[in-house]
Amino acid sequence: MPDVTINLWTLILGAASGLAAVFGARAGNRLVMGAIIGAATAAILTIARGYI
Repeated sequence: MPDVTINLWTLILGAASGLAAVFGARAGNRLVMGAIIGAATAAILTIARGYI
């Protein structure tokens, strides 16, 4: 039976990006703003991971 590995950082990154996108996408085109905010959060947290 194959092993299933869950990367905790991936779960944290996805949750934080999604949460930031939901709270940030209140003005303008919500889909585009959510995508931009989620991507920016993911990029910032990925960079921050190197310092943790």
